[in-house]
Amino acid sequence: MGHRFESCRDHLKKETMTSLVFIILAAIFNACMDILGKYDESIFKKCCPSLENFMNPKVSWKNKYKNLDKAQGPKFFGSTTFLVWTTDFWHLCKTIMIMFFSLSIVFYSPIFYTIADFFIYFFSFGIVFELFYSKLLKAQK
Repeated sequence: MGHRFESCRDHLKKETMTSLVFIILAAIFNACMDILGKYDESIFKKCCPSLENFMNPKVSWKNKYKNLDKAQGPKFFGSTTFLVWTTDFWHLCKTIMIMFFSLSIVFYSPIFYTIADFFIYFFSFGIVFELFYSKLLKAQK
């Protein structure tokens, strides 16, 4: 009987860590979304210049339209709605962030108790977001 309990406890630890990893990944993709607001100061401009039309929100928002012209309508079926994530980096990051939040919910199992877990997840997200947004995703001057 004791062996089953330890096996179950180990399984819960893996699920808990998986859930927390998904929250951390969501924070990274949220930081990617936000740093695009300062695209010229981000690592994306420096490391991926050939992808500027996909990554720079000043121009990439037009990718969802025929000939990059909003007046001509959607580029393809779903390009302005449920498939918008295929048209620019900001929407792709948002979709991935939401997927990681959803996976975190699916894999969640309590670490301590509700309030403590809330703060663990909240601060994990905040700390990782700030690290990526303020340090790791900014281009070095």
